[in-house]
Amino acid sequence: MKDTAQLAIFIHGVTAALQVYEEFLQLVPLHDTTTGQDIFDAVLQCVKQHSLDLSRLVCVTTDGAPAMTGKKKGAASLLVRHCEAAGHTQPIHKVHCIIHQEYLCSKSANLTDVMSVVVKVVNSILSRSLNHRQFQALMDEVNAQYGDLLYFCEVRWLSHGVMLSRECDLQQEIATFLRQKNLPGADHFSSPQWLARLALLTGITTHLNDLNVKLQGKNILVTDMYSHITAFEVKLRLWEAQLAAGQFMHFPRIKAWAPDDVDLNTCVGVVTSLREEFASRFTGIRPLAPGFKLFTSPFDFPVDEAPAPPQMELVELQCNDELKAKYRTASPLSFFRDLVLPSNKFPNYIEHV
Repeated sequence: MKDTAQLAIFIHGVTAALQVYEEFLQLVPLHDTTTGQDIFDAVLQCVKQHSLDLSRLVCVTTDGAPAMTGKKKGAASLLVRHCEAAGHTQPIHKVHCIIHQEYLCSKSANLTDVMSVVVKVVNSILSRSLNHRQFQALMDEVNAQYGDLLYFCEVRWLSHGVMLSRECDLQQEIATFLRQKNLPGADHFSSPQWLARLALLTGITTHLNDLNVKLQGKNILVTDMYSHITAFEVKLRLWEAQLAAGQFMHFPRIKAWAPDDVDLNTCVGVVTSLREEFASRFTGIRPLAPGFKLFTSPFDFPVDEAPAPPQMELVELQCNDELKAKYRTASPLSFFRDLVLPSNKFPNYIEHV
């Protein structure tokens, strides 16, 4: 396992009775490069090994890494084109369920130079035994909030934000230690302007981590994921306006550290870049939004905005007070599974959801 990339492949399926199943299929080691073509080849080999029928494929879900999401050479796109070439007529959707902070932030106002300094400082302390012991002794001496720093691991997608948060919490102790040992980075950790950029990167990454956690776990429907993503885009527009006005209520570290030293243009540029990236990242799933709303809110969906075939059935549903009282607060999956499917009264609604 050491120094070898691992590709985890899962199968997610839904029966005619709306029973949802997810099973771990295989862990595939990638001994060489991890390009989209390499991942696609590994998936195809796994499919053949387990005699799976790709004609049943309706969606490809990935972790959002660039090698997965590329429009031309991404693994998901290659798999979709392979199915289409084989005569697959049903649309195959692509969903990327993890937002890679490193990839997004690298596009945001050159904040990678901040991350580079932080990684070098952490490595200079943790990778040298003497420095590490002396730093831990300093933490004990000043009764710091934490006793040590954290490494950043690219494979673990939450470690980016966790490490940055730890650096921020120990910023004064790190600056003191770097000056005492005459190590590189002391000037950065003592500069209000640089610290303001560190606080901005930490705040953005923390918000992205919160979103990523919401997109993970069992029993998360694609409608739930889409609502979380939509909500985050609304938050980005709100932050964009607030940061332009010099308001930092959702970025407490900037507010506490250096509100007068932060470059508002940089802050707005970072959030604008993220908003634009989100807008392009999820273009493939946006056409499905009306169907999502029809599934999650059948009692509130405007009938005149629904496709023509299920309109009469929607009217029947929305005018039935007994059904509304019983199912309005139920989960969409329960409503669909317990009422719609067994009744056989809503065939057009089922077809268009």
